[in-house]
Amino acid sequence: MLNRFSSVTDITQILLSQGFSSLLSQADVPELSRNDASTVSNSTHQKGADTLSHPCSSKCRPEDFRLLPCITSHPLGQPRRSELPLRLPRSSLQCYIHPRPLRFPSQAHRPGQLKQYYLLNAASLLPVLALQVRDGDTVLDLCSAPGGKAVAIMQSATPALLCCNEPDPHRRAWLAKTLESFLPPSLSSRVMVSAQDGRSFGKSEAGFYDKVLVDAPCSNDRSWLHSSCRHQGQQRLEDRAKLPVLQTQLLRSAISAVRPGGVVVYSTCTLSSLENCAVVEAVLNDFPGAEVESLWEEIALPLSKYFAFISRPGHKRLDAKPSPCPPTDAPSCSHDKLGILVVPQPGKTWGPMFLSRIRKKG
Repeated sequence: MLNRFSSVTDITQILLSQGFSSLLSQADVPELSRNDASTVSNSTHQKGADTLSHPCSSKCRPEDFRLLPCITSHPLGQPRRSELPLRLPRSSLQCYIHPRPLRFPSQAHRPGQLKQYYLLNAASLLPVLALQVRDGDTVLDLCSAPGGKAVAIMQSATPALLCCNEPDPHRRAWLAKTLESFLPPSLSSRVMVSAQDGRSFGKSEAGFYDKVLVDAPCSNDRSWLHSSCRHQGQQRLEDRAKLPVLQTQLLRSAISAVRPGGVVVYSTCTLSSLENCAVVEAVLNDFPGAEVESLWEEIALPLSKYFAFISRPGHKRLDAKPSPCPPTDAPSCSHDKLGILVVPQPGKTWGPMFLSRIRKKG
């Protein structure tokens, strides 16, 4: 994923010469109706550029990201840009993908210098695409560390506020360093790092946010697939039994924190239906005013040439090249009704990734 706040011309040329292609090409995604707010370019974030002020901005040093509580009130009487129809964006988010697994050098963190690109699992961008952040939105990244999806959000649009939450101090330091590496100082008034327990936002920030991303702690089958450590595998099996309770609490908190008409995206990197569809279904039972929106035509169909998506148990999965791996061994829910699931493929290094978008009715 390229950083739009840094010069990336040379990196783009290198990627293309090595056989990379753009994940979000013009032909893959439908047209996006632009809103009135212009997207941020490099020129608008030079020293002295205007930034949005909020109650915490006077406490922020412009050169770093402070650990601040997310604001608890928001301006009244302002139109919500996010009430416009949602479509898959193709604006400033630039991500390049390679057809085969290969190593690409990472860039070291250097204070005061922005990195040109972020290395991530390609499927990790899908929850951000589903969130459909628009300029001027108030956004909460509830489980933000290490910060890849927060960076992707800021590559996609210019929200009025992005609150990146991480209660663990070590992971929070990692998150802050990631933000510092990819975002210019002039955005420090729009981006804040919070240390709250994610389960508390439903009360402390009730109805405040336009969009909430819950990239929940999970049993992480992605790491398991690429790990040979038996001890870690056993630990994940033990954690798997406890995680659905925490995931359900986080998703409940997120839906309470989003405003009427706003959306929540819930995602994991596990194949476990207990951590995916079962969590979504349990929370929907508690919120009759919330409903799942289909991501099948919006994300699965346009991106099926890159990812293998499951439709329903017992049905064929959607991918460009059929794979010998059985598509429905682990999941046991109807993913086209409660979410979509990217399954791992031989020769690929992305997936699994489950995502579900829930809209809170007005």
